[in-house]
Amino acid sequence: RATRRPRLGTLVVCVPLRPATVLAKAMATLDVLSGGRLVVGLGAGWYEDEFVAAGVPFEGAGRRLAHLAEACEVLRGMFGGGPFSFAGSHASAKDARCLPRPRQRPAPPIWIGGRGDRLLDVVARRADGWNTVWVWTPAAYRERLSVLEAACERAGRDPSTVTRSLGLYALVGEDSRDLARRFRRLADLAPPGVVGARSLDEWRQGRLVGTVDEVAEQLAGWQGLGVDTLVLGAGPLPFALTALDDVDMLATACSLAPP
Repeated sequence: RATRRPRLGTLVVCVPLRPATVLAKAMATLDVLSGGRLVVGLGAGWYEDEFVAAGVPFEGAGRRLAHLAEACEVLRGMFGGGPFSFAGSHASAKDARCLPRPRQRPAPPIWIGGRGDRLLDVVARRADGWNTVWVWTPAAYRERLSVLEAACERAGRDPSTVTRSLGLYALVGEDSRDLARRFRRLADLAPPGVVGARSLDEWRQGRLVGTVDEVAEQLAGWQGLGVDTLVLGAGPLPFALTALDDVDMLATACSLAPP
């Protein structure tokens, strides 16, 4: 209600924990309420305790990934409004309707989160985009891209049609002294064991960390790897925030990166 430009996304919904038809209806409603700004982020799940708490069997990775692939089919079918029917081993629908339809046409984009070989095969065959988080070096990311590209080749798909979304912890300083000060603040505010005894040089590995100019250069490097969207964590944990002025510094660095 309060914004017009920011997109809304789920990062990520654990698909086996809810019926795909119910999820489709919830996502369609969000897209309508936001005026067509939803990104549907889906995952196969990995945290067994979450399944136990929900009373859902924690199956092997192969079955969870098959469930994820079928859920993508159900969501796409439901986003058309219906009636839609699908009979899978893990997800199903019978003359299901989804009204009002999502605002986006033909449908809100579906991104899949993860990094494994079999998951990237599902991305290539079923998703509009791929997301992975939170600690990545360019070399490690490049290796995963080669796996995604091979999966796209097997699926007969152009890899450039897969939106690449990357989540990184981020910390920016005006200069090296200011960066060190901000890191000390982050370490002090972090829960025990998150930063620990790690130095700034250790913490910055695989994260978007540096002075304004250094981070702008790093952003250009990620852009060179085809990353379309960056999801930045301005704190020591996912979606945590150490201080608002850290966000201001991030915005400054992003403004210097190539458009």
